[in-house]
Amino acid sequence: MRTQGSSLLARGAAAALLALALAAGTGAAPAAAQSCGASVAWFTNPSIPTEVAGGLNADNCAFHQLAWQAFAALTQPVASGGVAFESWMPDYGVFPASGPPTPWGQDPITPCTNDAPGARSRFVFRPRVAKTVDSAVNPNSTDQAFGGALYDQNSNVVYYEAWVNQTEYNFITGCQFYNTGCIAAAPANVALPAGSIELKTSWRVLPAGATGSYYTVQGLVGSSCTPVTLGLVGFHLVINTPDHPEFIWATFEQKSNAPDCPGSTSSGWSFYNPNCQQGGKPCAVNQQNTNPTQVCRVTPWGGGDSQNVANIQAIDQSVYSTMQKLAAVDPAKYGYLNIWSNYQLVGNLWTNQGQLPPSSANEKGSTLNANTTMETFAQNTTSPTFTNCFSCHQESGAFSGTTPANFSHLFFEAVETGGCSGGQLPAACTAGASQLKRSTKGAYKSPAAMAAPGMIPSHSQKMP
Repeated sequence: MRTQGSSLLARGAAAALLALALAAGTGAAPAAAQSCGASVAWFTNPSIPTEVAGGLNADNCAFHQLAWQAFAALTQPVASGGVAFESWMPDYGVFPASGPPTPWGQDPITPCTNDAPGARSRFVFRPRVAKTVDSAVNPNSTDQAFGGALYDQNSNVVYYEAWVNQTEYNFITGCQFYNTGCIAAAPANVALPAGSIELKTSWRVLPAGATGSYYTVQGLVGSSCTPVTLGLVGFHLVINTPDHPEFIWATFEQKSNAPDCPGSTSSGWSFYNPNCQQGGKPCAVNQQNTNPTQVCRVTPWGGGDSQNVANIQAIDQSVYSTMQKLAAVDPAKYGYLNIWSNYQLVGNLWTNQGQLPPSSANEKGSTLNANTTMETFAQNTTSPTFTNCFSCHQESGAFSGTTPANFSHLFFEAVETGGCSGGQLPAACTAGASQLKRSTKGAYKSPAAMAAPGMIPSHSQKMP
């Protein structure tokens, strides 16, 4: 039986451990980059940062800290069940095949008859009808960048889903940009407002007993809406801040996805088998139309300069140390962090001082950024040319002109629902370029605080 004294001692020990966790979380990191550490507050008081610390003069560590802080906030448990990002709107709720978007806070109606209305799944993966002829973008839920399905070593296909936060949802729905008629009516300078966030997630079907190191959900897949257990394997986190309208492109992976190229002799990889042979030779890596797919990471940590790589490695280790100490101090509250210690930041990309358009001359951070589960077949390829996220997410796409709204490919999922309601966009969705100017903080704003905060002027310069 526990006595009052032993309870006090336990609380004292817990407080001491928490103090150690606080100390470890404020900057403990490998000697290669001592200054690039995690903060315990990311987990004890989670929040999504609105800007990079240091503003336009931020170093690459600050961008990696922003990425991990946001990831920590998005993966915290919520009272309704699941984690925070699951309460955001999936893309099929913003861009329905027919009818208006799902109201924020409600679960989208799905075509699955076995999806109970009182407990709708937010993880429904069914093939979608392609809505664009752009070969670089295929909104099918099992195809990735440049097309092609990825299969794990159990020969199960990988599924994808995208999500938006409420800022971006309000902008899209308020401007009716789920309707191609309204997109066609948009001015050339339309852009997503600061604070817009998009997520793209990748999931593999897990066999029984293989859930220990994955964040898992119950989902419905295929035309038959088969119920399966899905494990998170990839996570693109794309954040638009006032200083960075080009978006900050961070990507995370589950640690056991794939080894660095040319491969590994160890087993246990989800997408790599060291004993794979074809025609008496080791299986080719990163090849489309192979099942299972043999995958390796072409550029560890997304490349960039040596400090960028060292800082990503440092902050990953600092985050793990902080997670482990918190979970040991209070397992009931922070035990969930043990799962997230199996995920790592593998790359992060932005432009110098938020310059637009992105180009090889101004890209910063992980300049060969790629996720092995989302850009498997495009990693540092020359045909078609792919260097990093900006290779696809340029100022070209669903909107006319050179418009930063086009950094998002979600608009390709818009459908024709007739002309734009009322024949024109709401006033808050349009702004003349003459009314806009670049602020000293690097964001594009109007002199009068802009009734349409997402509008930024078009650029005549093209990407090389």
